[in-house]
Amino acid sequence: MKRLTKALGRTSSKLLLALSANDKNIFTISDAQKVVKTSSAATRILLSDLVNKKWLIRLVPGKYLIVPLSAGEKAEYSENWYVIAKHLIEPNPYYISHYSALDIHKMITQPIMTVYISTPKRRKKAKILGANYRFIYAKLPKVWGIEEVWAKPTEKVKVSDLERTVIDCLDNPKLCGGISELAKGLWTKRKEIGYERLAKYVERFSSKAVAKRLGFLLELYEIGEDVLAKLKRSISPSFVLLDASLPAGGKYLSSWKLRVNLDPKELREIIKT
Repeated sequence: MKRLTKALGRTSSKLLLALSANDKNIFTISDAQKVVKTSSAATRILLSDLVNKKWLIRLVPGKYLIVPLSAGEKAEYSENWYVIAKHLIEPNPYYISHYSALDIHKMITQPIMTVYISTPKRRKKAKILGANYRFIYAKLPKVWGIEEVWAKPTEKVKVSDLERTVIDCLDNPKLCGGISELAKGLWTKRKEIGYERLAKYVERFSSKAVAKRLGFLLELYEIGEDVLAKLKRSISPSFVLLDASLPAGGKYLSSWKLRVNLDPKELREIIKT
C-alpha cells in the first residue's frame, strides 16, 4: 500500500485498491466517483491522469480498465479477454464468434491472440493488454444462436452456441484458422453437437456454401448422418471452394458441389492427433 501510495498519491491508490478489491477491474466514472467522493468533473480529471500514466486503459468513453499492478497479474487478464470484449461493445448487441468461440467451446488447443466479436455496430479493431480485438459486422437479423457463459466467476459473456459456431466458421473459414481447424473442433465435439439443430441453423442462415461444406465434413467423418439428405436438398448447382481461406485448386466433388482444395486424407489424419 505504501509503495502504491508513493507512486500514485493517496487518492489514486485508494481508488485502484478499492476497485480491485471489489472485482471492479473494469469500471465506470460513477463507480470511481463513489470511491473518491468527488465531483464528476474532478473524477474525470483524476481518471484522465491515470490513463496518461498508464495505470488505466480507456475502453470506451466513461469506461476504464485497471492495468495489472504487476507483471505476474497479466496472465489473469488473458483469461478475461472476453470480459474486456464485452465491455468494449456493450450496450450494442454482440456475441463472441469464430475462432474465439471455438476457444470458449474448447474446440481448439493452441492459444489465440485475437478476440472476434460479431456485432451490428461498426467498430475499428483495438489492441489491449496483448490481445487484438476484431469486430465482425453482422446485421441484426443475423445475431442469433447465442448463449451466455461464465468468462470469470463473477461475469458472463455472450458467445455463439456450439452449432452457430460451426455455421459461422463454415461461412468464413478465414476467421477460424481454416476448415482444418474447424474440422478438428467438429470432431472433438461430435458427441455434443445437436445435428438436427445444426441442419435447422443451416436453413435459417441461408448459405448454400455452408450446407455444402458441412455436408462434406459430416460425410467424411461419418457423423450426423441423419441430416445429410436434408443438407443435400439445400445445395445449389454451382461449385464453391471447400476452404475459402486457401488458394483455388483440387478436384471437383459433384455430390456436394465442392472444389476440394484441401486433401481429404489430411482432414482424416488431423483428427487422430
